[in-house]
Amino acid sequence: MTLSRIFSGITGLTVLYSFLALPTSCGEQEKITYYQLKLPCTTTLKVDPQTGVDIVDAYVCKNTKVTWVANDHTFVVFFKHTCPFGPSGCKHIDNQHPTAGPIVSDTFTIYDYGIVVDGTSIDPHIIGGGGN
Repeated sequence: MTLSRIFSGITGLTVLYSFLALPTSCGEQEKITYYQLKLPCTTTLKVDPQTGVDIVDAYVCKNTKVTWVANDHTFVVFFKHTCPFGPSGCKHIDNQHPTAGPIVSDTFTIYDYGIVVDGTSIDPHIIGGGGN
């Protein structure tokens, strides 16, 4: 009787270990897929009293200038932190001096700026740098 219990215990452990040895999908990962996003370089932003500009999150390529088109509005652009157009490139951007640039950064960065259109302050972004 003892011998049959030993064989029964060994058989049970063997079955248990065989189940543990089966492959599972928990450790397997699917193949990672990458996509390339191509965006047009923004060179002109049309001033809008509702949203500030027509393209609120504008991608501006390195070595590209940007011109804000007034559309009969009075506006002033100011950058809150870092200026994408170099140390002196963000000093006077308004309806009298609407062109700034080129972007000098090699790093892909989001530049937070404000634009005051006809007395109303709005917060769009310029996404720039990092390539061509």
